[in-house]
Amino acid sequence: MPCVRLIVSCIALGLLGACAAPTPQLAPPRPDAAWYPNAPQKDFVLPSQPALAELAATPDVDPSRLYSLAELIDLAQRNHPATRIAWIAAKNAATTAGIAQRSWLPRLSATVLAGARHRQGDAGGQSVSIESERNGHAAAGVLSLQWLLFDFGERAAIAQGAEHEAMVANIGFTAAHQQIIEAVSLAYYSHGAARARIGVAQGALANSREILEAAQARFKQGIGTVIEVAHAKQAVAQAEFARVQAQGRERDTYHSLIAAMGISPLTPLKLAEAPTPRLGLADKEPIERLVADALARRPDIQAAYATLQASRAGARASEAARMPKVFLAASASRSSGANVTTFPSAGQDGPTLNLAGSGSGVGAFIGVTVPLWDGQTRSSMQMQAQQRVEAAQARLDRVRQQAVQQIVVAQDALFSALASVQAATELRLAAGVTQDAASDAYRHGVGTVTAATLAETQLIEAGQLLADARAAAQSAAVTLALATGALGSAPAP
Repeated sequence: MPCVRLIVSCIALGLLGACAAPTPQLAPPRPDAAWYPNAPQKDFVLPSQPALAELAATPDVDPSRLYSLAELIDLAQRNHPATRIAWIAAKNAATTAGIAQRSWLPRLSATVLAGARHRQGDAGGQSVSIESERNGHAAAGVLSLQWLLFDFGERAAIAQGAEHEAMVANIGFTAAHQQIIEAVSLAYYSHGAARARIGVAQGALANSREILEAAQARFKQGIGTVIEVAHAKQAVAQAEFARVQAQGRERDTYHSLIAAMGISPLTPLKLAEAPTPRLGLADKEPIERLVADALARRPDIQAAYATLQASRAGARASEAARMPKVFLAASASRSSGANVTTFPSAGQDGPTLNLAGSGSGVGAFIGVTVPLWDGQTRSSMQMQAQQRVEAAQARLDRVRQQAVQQIVVAQDALFSALASVQAATELRLAAGVTQDAASDAYRHGVGTVTAATLAETQLIEAGQLLADARAAAQSAAVTLALATGALGSAPAP
């Protein structure tokens, strides 16, 4: 016997060692180990887990196609994890509402008992009374029906609460799409501004090289100086540096756009040139009308209101739980080796059995259950339900206040951005005229290289300001549309 126990222990230890072997981990520090400054650990690399080396799925993208903003948004909505999460949450909420609706249906259950017994004599009890031989076998089958007929509106309140929760989940699905539209649009406009900066920088570089050629030609003719040539070369170097920076920013904004779409960064994606936006100052809509329309349409306000309705339904269900319930119960039984008489089940309890010989039995009852005392549990739950109502009302008020603040700020930001676009456009035109005049004057010997390079620098800055102002205005329009709950599709150019 000791040998058998030793063998079993060895086998158990071997199995435990085999289970632990595939996932090695770094040993934790000993309790008496010194702290980092005295005894630093040299290797902080975790052991490799090959099961985790799985790349994110790449969506079906045509590498030769130029994707517009609307197509990028559609691609993001179909592949972003946030939309899948919101969709699953909406389906689960709808399933929960369906379960609550089916609470009016009766419950049917079956119970089967089988076994053997051995007694030295007669046995009796409160629920079992059997007279049999010393050895015997018994089997019994019970079919039980329970149907709650009246509960003072508890099931109706629970079902209404589940419907409101399903509405919250559906609103969340819509809100997830709106948030993706905003995120992709803002990233797209930022990327467009970065690409426009590259164009500005390349044009400035070409102009700087022309000024350098003119300075070198003047120097060869004996009417220029070394300082002029050096100044022109410095302008070319600055323009080249600005072009490299613009290209780096363009790559950064591209990665931000891919991240906003929620797709793999390994996706080979080409972007179409965004059309020049049609921007201009428009009549300012009365803020009161804008706020009123937004409060009735914003997803977060509708979700907060549906949550309040669900909390109120939960309070009604908690109150009805303290009331009596009327139910119908029935059962049918058949046994061999023991006669089974049953009292039908009520609530979550199973049927009560009485075994005595062999035979069958049926029964049907209408009953009433009245909660008398439960240690103030139902009272506490009702108090909690009322507190949830008050909290939901407070959240709704807070969401409304935040919505009004966001709408006011977004509208002011949009009109400021539109004004900036108008000013930047005029600045760009003026800087272009100045740059053309300064370059032409220098080529004809009546201007200075300092004036030409200064005009070139100002033209670069004006072009960058215009690109940024246009992107800011487009982004502000998207932000205002989201704030008013009207961002349902790709924004118009």
